[in-house]
Amino acid sequence: MWTQLDSTNINNQRLTFSVKAEKENDDVRFQVSVESKSAMLSSFLEANLAVYDGTNRIVSCALDKTQRDKRITYEFEISSKYLAKSKFIFGNMAEANGKPMPAGDFFWFYLKDFAREK
Repeated sequence: MWTQLDSTNINNQRLTFSVKAEKENDDVRFQVSVESKSAMLSSFLEANLAVYDGTNRIVSCALDKTQRDKRITYEFEISSKYLAKSKFIFGNMAEANGKPMPAGDFFWFYLKDFAREK
């Protein structure tokens, strides 16, 4: 299932999401944390950053995670000029017998929806 996150629904999900964004000169530094609530985090997690310049995707890359207890955190920086259409995408893959399945919970949001001005 794919769910677009925004400020009105981020707290109503089966996982707890925390998104912090801080402007630094022409860049915005993001910290996205995900924690188990009613849905368990699988061992097969994926997070990607898709950067768009208007309608053209200029890069898509996997993000490295940091884990503390039950919380997974992703940190990245992006130029302010790419915020409008760029997305953070997170997948909590289903698993069976220690292998990922093609199903799971997938979440995404536009970076502009969580960026704030200094």
